[in-house]
Amino acid sequence: MKKKPKVAFLCLHNSYRSRVAEALAREYASDAFEAYSAGSETPHTFDDRVAWMLLEYCSCDITESNLKPLSELPKMDIVITMGCGESCTDIPCSYTENWGLDDSTGKGDLEYRKMIEAVRSNILDLRDRIKRGKIRPIYETA
Repeated sequence: MKKKPKVAFLCLHNSYRSRVAEALAREYASDAFEAYSAGSETPHTFDDRVAWMLLEYCSCDITESNLKPLSELPKMDIVITMGCGESCTDIPCSYTENWGLDDSTGKGDLEYRKMIEAVRSNILDLRDRIKRGKIRPIYETA
């Protein structure tokens, strides 16, 4: 049986975009890959509005998820950066891409909802590309 690739969603602080991506990936793409999230800097506080909107959107609960540093991640096959650009630390992997999502911190609920929908759309696209073999990471050998 073929191993599922490990996908890390990285954001500067792992405060909401990467955590939303991990939650949505677990909800919509767990058949295609294992999802993780982490931040390259010390996490800031989490905006509870995002957690409630995500819970309302798809019943994904991220209120109990931990803010993780990069050092706690296993070896990754795929790394997705959320839009932190040059400030996001590179970690070894066989495939990477940047989703270029704007930081919605301090903006209204509409911007958070747009971000959640953009992440969901990207997750479904990533899932499809992995399942169709368009992304072929080099899997860790056991």
